[in-house]
Amino acid sequence: MIRFAAMLAALPRDQNALPIYLQTAPETDRDACLTLLNGNRPHRIATLNTITQWAADAAAIPDWLFAASLAASGDKSETAALILPPPIGTPPTLAELLHALATATPITAHATLIALWSRLPADARRIVNRLASGTFRTSLPTAPPSPSPNPQTILAVMTLVQPAIPEITLALWHDGIAIPIARVLLTLQETAEVLAWTRTNTTNRFGPISQVPPTLVFELSYDGTTPNRRRKSGLDLINPRLIALHRDAVAAELHQLAQPFLRP
Repeated sequence: MIRFAAMLAALPRDQNALPIYLQTAPETDRDACLTLLNGNRPHRIATLNTITQWAADAAAIPDWLFAASLAASGDKSETAALILPPPIGTPPTLAELLHALATATPITAHATLIALWSRLPADARRIVNRLASGTFRTSLPTAPPSPSPNPQTILAVMTLVQPAIPEITLALWHDGIAIPIARVLLTLQETAEVLAWTRTNTTNRFGPISQVPPTLVFELSYDGTTPNRRRKSGLDLINPRLIALHRDAVAAELHQLAQPFLRP
């Protein structure tokens, strides 16, 4: 959770903050992060006024000092986070924190927040307060690039062809299923050969699009990735482009789609 709070603090100034977090955080926290940033947030368990009063009670500070702190900050979530005592114990992970908030009820909300506050520093408490009060907002960049070196290349199988353009859909394997990752123009020297192969190997048609067996392997270059919850793969490739047709590659032995964005 502390790492997640630091990542949010860096956005949108540092557009690499989110991709770096997703590459380095534990898998459960990566999934929780994407779920949260895609709009699936915990239900409100208390109003912000109530949460602020609970924090003031827990901090045991006089009313005048609390009022002065709130006037100086101008932010109730921040004030409630700053007036509490320093944290003790091991901080919860992001996944644990979201689970605690999601399962809290009006009866248990106070105890839930007290327990979370006691294990978190102020920056993370502020996020907790906004999640718990339903006021959580993010400044997520429109298209955060991957921090990996550019360009990158992968081998992918062709699954769909739109001959009239011509354009092809490329996919990677995940649990034996070809998951689409990009659509690219077919601009290789072998274009005529690929289209001829498509005509004799089409297994299904969807309007102008032909479905083919996932056996032809292409090398694909791209400049990074960005999350996209609408995609089965959970991501978009930035500036994908064809490099070559790999005649000798075995489609079934290609790399798996194993990354934190995959949407079930």
